[in-house]
Amino acid sequence: MTAIWLTTTIGFVLCLGLVGGMIFHFLGRALDSEDAVRIDKLNSEEEELFFPTEDEP
Repeated sequence: MTAIWLTTTIGFVLCLGLVGGMIFHFLGRALDSEDAVRIDKLNSEEEELFFPTEDEP
C-alpha cells in the first residue's frame, strides 16, 4: 500500500514539474523583449522621423 502512494506522489510531482516547466518556457519565449526589436525593425527614414540624428532649426 505504501509503494502505491509513493509512486503516485512521485508521478504527481513529476507532472507538476513538467507543467510548470512548460509554463515558464513558453511564457519566457512569449514575453521575450528582444523579439520586438528583431521583428519590428524601423527603416532608416522612419527612424530619422522619430529620432533625428542632427539638430534641425
